[in-house]
Amino acid sequence: MKLNAIYKYQLVDHRNAVLIFCAVILAVMALVPMEITFSSDILTTNQSSQIAGLDMAPAVFLFICGLNAFKENFLFALQNGISRKSLFVNRISVAVTLAVAMALFSLLLLALGKLIESPASGIAYSSLLSMIYQSTGTVPFSGLSEYLVSFLFLTVLFIAAQTLGYFITVALYRMNKKQKISYIVGFYIVVFVVLPIIDMFISGQISTILLKFLDISMGISAHNPFIGMFSLLIFSIIATGLTWILIRKTGVKN
Repeated sequence: MKLNAIYKYQLVDHRNAVLIFCAVILAVMALVPMEITFSSDILTTNQSSQIAGLDMAPAVFLFICGLNAFKENFLFALQNGISRKSLFVNRISVAVTLAVAMALFSLLLLALGKLIESPASGIAYSSLLSMIYQSTGTVPFSGLSEYLVSFLFLTVLFIAAQTLGYFITVALYRMNKKQKISYIVGFYIVVFVVLPIIDMFISGQISTILLKFLDISMGISAHNPFIGMFSLLIFSIIATGLTWILIRKTGVKN
């Protein structure tokens, strides 16, 4: 009973945010044909309005959800006699549930995009899967295969996004105020100041290595989304394990 309750509690915690997010995205999709209809510039020049990567918005949204999913739920669980392990296991279930739900929502967006897509209307829709893995000369994802592979890829991506956000918020919860400031400022300086300067002096070798690693780990040049799914799954497992190490000895903080 307690396990079922903590699962529902964590899931309901995201309900309003998810509904508002979906409503906003659907509103954006609905406004696109109207914009094309009333845009004289596009009509006269016969240019295409490209809608691309809209699937990435749920990933960012779920990352933010992960960032805001620990403290209140953690305190609620401890106050009601629910162990850290039960809270954590049910958090994983919630993450999978949200990932599947948002992946299905993304498929709905893909279907709507295909409906409004046409040369006559000047609208072109591209899914995240097509953007990353499809290029000139390769066999395009189409029909049922595009929906099926997109669902699998987006589900794993959304789980990874939540896992990263949850790990960050748990790590920050374990730190005191000075540690938080030090780590956040240090991260910003290293990533956005130090590394770009070093990269500039060594002719972009750091950027080249990072891009090559991303390319190989995500299977981009190979045009293989299953490589990307495997890498995201491994990342999620590692981040989940590190998060559990942090949670199991976490105490209540005011």
